[in-house]
Amino acid sequence: MLQSLIKTGPGSIELPRSPAPIVKANDLLYVHFERPDLGKQEQYLRDFGLIVVARTDKELFLRGTGSRPYVYRVTQGRHPRFLGLGLSVARSEDLQKLAKTFGRPIETADGPGGGSLVRLRDPESVEVDVLHGVAPSDALPTRPAIPHNAPSQVVRVNDTQRPALEPPQVTKLGHLVIETPDFDKSARWYMDTLGFIPSDVMCLPDGTPVGAFMRLDRGDEPTDHHTLFVATGLESKVDHVAFEVVDLDAVEMGQQVMMARRYRHAWGVGRHLLGSQIFDYWRDPWGQKHEHYADGDLFDAKQPAGYHILDRAGLYQWGPDLPDDFIDSRLTPRRLLTVLKTAVRDRARLRKMLALKESVAKPARPWR
Repeated sequence: MLQSLIKTGPGSIELPRSPAPIVKANDLLYVHFERPDLGKQEQYLRDFGLIVVARTDKELFLRGTGSRPYVYRVTQGRHPRFLGLGLSVARSEDLQKLAKTFGRPIETADGPGGGSLVRLRDPESVEVDVLHGVAPSDALPTRPAIPHNAPSQVVRVNDTQRPALEPPQVTKLGHLVIETPDFDKSARWYMDTLGFIPSDVMCLPDGTPVGAFMRLDRGDEPTDHHTLFVATGLESKVDHVAFEVVDLDAVEMGQQVMMARRYRHAWGVGRHLLGSQIFDYWRDPWGQKHEHYADGDLFDAKQPAGYHILDRAGLYQWGPDLPDDFIDSRLTPRRLLTVLKTAVRDRARLRKMLALKESVAKPARPWR
């Protein structure tokens, strides 16, 4: 039923892959935020499980246990805001293509690991740094995933499970969720410019896409179900950033540590439906959501996109119900201005915004 709506429903469209993207990004390197207080943000991120690589009076760089030199950059500034993200490409020729297409210079990267970069802006002016030649760091020792005894598989005899009560080891930056008032334009830009391919597409009941889980195209090499989720929103913003940890015990220990530090919990522990990750979300001192996750799906380039009706229940398989404040749909003065401008300019887009808000507001589990 949904597939026929996507092809024939009023105003509905498919979200096909780009036949010839300018380049194909091959890794998500880092996210970049501005914060008024570096010390406060550093403490939060250390408790979350990240490791400080470098710090000055104006900059803070943190990493996980993997080989990326850093996965999180914080710049001292007046406003708590998202500044952008970094992606890598496999060849120097890819940077040259981007520089020529967008009329942007190739610069020397100023973060740990060095390399060269081209600074792009997506349709909502989010800065997207595309890098090549970043020197990897040595991976740090990481505990193996804890094996579990099961009725058909005994892996532990005369031994116990005693994981340490400490911040979980973050292995990598996994994905981020970007909201945009113009989903079609933003999603198309990331596919046509950087080669992202849709894994699962969220649709309104008439089949109109309003959100897409998108992964990197690495051909036959499996990659995360999504590195980027682009969603219709009331304004351009990042909803959350997500970091992989070793296993379920690491997610749960992360919750214990963050709870003890009295940070604000956002949602979890649960398991997502699309992507399958076991998740837990926490807010930093300025309200930005950060996710610990484990056990996500991996797809190669052959896997076709799935299409799904967007509703609150489709966000998770098990766990506590989605909190009412998890999706921030308040009409602030800035958002109200965006809505009014959209109403004048594009009534169809306004309808999508309002329908999206209504879809996730409905109760997810009638028996709860």
